[in-house]
Amino acid sequence: MTPKRNYRESLGVLGNGNFVVFLTATFLSNMGSALVPVALSFALFAKGAGAGGVSAVLSAEILPMALLLLFGGVLADRHPPRRIMVVADLTRALAQTALAALLFKSSLSYVAVVPLSALLGLSNALDAPGRNRLLTQIVPAALFPSANSLIMMAVSFAGLLGPAIGGLCVASIGAGWAVALDALSYLASAGLLSALTPGKGLPAEENEPGMLTALREGWTAFAGMPWLWMMVCLFAVMQTLSWAPTEILGASLFSRRVHGAPHWGLLLSAMGTGATIGGLMALRLRPKQPVRAVLLWLLLYPLTPACLAGSWPFWAQGLCFFLGGIEMANVNVVWESTLQRAIPPEMLSRMSAYDALGSFCLMPLGYVLAGPMALIFGTGGTLWLGAATVTIFIIALLLFGKVQSVALADFP
Repeated sequence: MTPKRNYRESLGVLGNGNFVVFLTATFLSNMGSALVPVALSFALFAKGAGAGGVSAVLSAEILPMALLLLFGGVLADRHPPRRIMVVADLTRALAQTALAALLFKSSLSYVAVVPLSALLGLSNALDAPGRNRLLTQIVPAALFPSANSLIMMAVSFAGLLGPAIGGLCVASIGAGWAVALDALSYLASAGLLSALTPGKGLPAEENEPGMLTALREGWTAFAGMPWLWMMVCLFAVMQTLSWAPTEILGASLFSRRVHGAPHWGLLLSAMGTGATIGGLMALRLRPKQPVRAVLLWLLLYPLTPACLAGSWPFWAQGLCFFLGGIEMANVNVVWESTLQRAIPPEMLSRMSAYDALGSFCLMPLGYVLAGPMALIFGTGGTLWLGAATVTIFIIALLLFGKVQSVALADFP
């Protein structure tokens, strides 16, 4: 059974000034980031790039992030994560400013774009692991689910606005303006995070182990939680064989259609709308068996690639992306809250890094393979294959009692 809380109780976390600042910074940076995939993909397609070229650019961002996430986790456990996140935001602002300049000059080339994407990935590796730890320093444990729900809603609303604005920029004033807005969003986020004042719960940073020792400690703790690493394996399969090809092949499909950029942006915005509503739902839901709840929500995911693979009507595709957004929000809120509850604070950044590494480290492979797989299996066949594989994996974990039976009562 899933206990519920009323909305007034759940929204009490908004009385925490530090959290409001953190939430605002998160919204701004994510809205800026959501502008770029649509804008950059269609700018590259306009330059004659194929799905393989777009895959290379996206992989150039994610590969450095995957390689350096673990070190980012150690740094965030060793130093105040707020400072690291500010440096990451400023670096991302610099990279996107340079990319915008290239787009304004119509001098876009792989030689310039790939290094800038790599710099963005490096910054993401510094930023991502510390977010969970910083949140636990500014929000009481009892409010973790509410805080994560509001963060998910902010990210989702950003995902709703960003792709639509990005598509409109491509169709009207140019992709360069979308990337320039992203750079401004990172500057604003850095300013807000600089003003953040974590409370007295900030742990002392003394007598820290060496980097390799810290990594080994994180791995030992990660490997000691079977439910955690099995779920991370599921996320890795989903991102690699399904979501990465869906991003690439979906954009490629719509790039060949009249008004393709705005329509693809609308689908992504439908997902953002669903995620916003999903965040509202997650404000009240408190599943006693959180991992089982995550798996059940994930059963909605295969609809997203399936609707593209089957060339369903546009309204049906919009509905599937909308349901996918609801699924994504509830999965993220329950999962992040479970990690924050189950993992000791001194290990949280490293464990979050292992989680993110497992979930994203193979995405560059998915981007790279999307084009060749489409040549072998066809676009529809590739999308169907990913959807079927993910569905089988989810059902297998639902049948494995040690994973789906994990309960909140198991954690302190």
